[in-house]
Amino acid sequence: MSHDLDDINTSELVEMARKVGHGNAARDREALYDALEYDDPPPTDALEDCRQVMEDHITRNYRKLRTQLPGCNGKCVSFGCPDLVVQRCWMGIKKFIL
Repeated sequence: MSHDLDDINTSELVEMARKVGHGNAARDREALYDALEYDDPPPTDALEDCRQVMEDHITRNYRKLRTQLPGCNGKCVSFGCPDLVVQRCWMGIKKFIL
């Protein structure tokens, strides 16, 4: 099926979906097309709150945590880490935050 958004690569579609409020959007092109074409409110992402809490905590404590975050810049929300990574990080860090 031909689509108006076919010329845009998947990463750009994901970023477009994030900018209109869809959080960490799936990389499935059909889901992205739907998210960008319809005016329905974005689906709630249960991990968005976790992402924000972790990013705030990491930002406040970056000097102390930077050696414990190999390959991670602490930008859980703006980078849009995959859900599995967020869950694993959350399980390891929530006892220090809560």
